[in-house]
Amino acid sequence: MALIRAWGTIGASAVQIKDAVMPSRSHGTAWILLIGLALSGSACAAEPPAVTIRTQSYPRPPYSEATYYVYERDGKVICTKLKICDKYEHCDVDYHAGAFLDPLDQPTGDPYGITAAVPIPKAKRAKHECLAKFVPDAL
Repeated sequence: MALIRAWGTIGASAVQIKDAVMPSRSHGTAWILLIGLALSGSACAAEPPAVTIRTQSYPRPPYSEATYYVYERDGKVICTKLKICDKYEHCDVDYHAGAFLDPLDQPTGDPYGITAAVPIPKAKRAKHECLAKFVPDAL
């Protein structure tokens, strides 16, 4: 009914029509939302830096592969896991503090397989032996 009256009035503005259809509300919910966002932002600021993992693969003769699991924090390599597997899926694993590239893989140049860095959730970091051995504060 209020909408009909607003439309029937000559020269009614959009604000008058809006007010006729939707009565104004208190801004209490907006303040609650803003306070909630501010508190969640301050909680995020206290979190430690994310630890990420990415992989690089290099071919190894005959029919073998070396995969490097590179752990990073703040853009710096904190430890490296080297996993060398033969064609029968028998694997040897070594852990190294910081950045590491085996001398056998250096002449190869760039790795042929690279994955993007993925954050490791804090709850799953203890399962990563490289972090447990060399960077216990990341757990």
